[in-house]
Amino acid sequence: MAAQPGEAIDCAQTADLAVATWRKIDDALSPIIGRAGMAALFKRSLYLAGADQPALTALVDVEIAPGDYAPLRQTMTQQSSADAAATVQAALLKTFLDLLTSLIGAELTERLLRSVRDNNPSSGEAAQDTSS
Repeated sequence: MAAQPGEAIDCAQTADLAVATWRKIDDALSPIIGRAGMAALFKRSLYLAGADQPALTALVDVEIAPGDYAPLRQTMTQQSSADAAATVQAALLKTFLDLLTSLIGAELTERLLRSVRDNNPSSGEAAQDTSS
């Protein structure tokens, strides 16, 4: 379902914030796991989060270059409201953090992504919630 005209700006702003967050995560992790590693984690997160967020399932089969979050932005701007777009982002971010935590542990995940959380208060709660 596409956003209504007045909601399009809110969806776009929400999507822009999400993309900025993913770029910061990419910047933090790529020096350690490589761009291809980051891209693989992102794609796996899309696949896993797609079970609860059908909007993300279309991105699973899309060829996404490492560091390219434009397809995610487009998907988010097509949501019915800014809240729906934010829900998509929250689900994807939680899935990514859970996956990363399962691979390297909560403490290292927290340390690696501390700069993302510190520079982006809106992602702070999600970046800290690595226990579930």
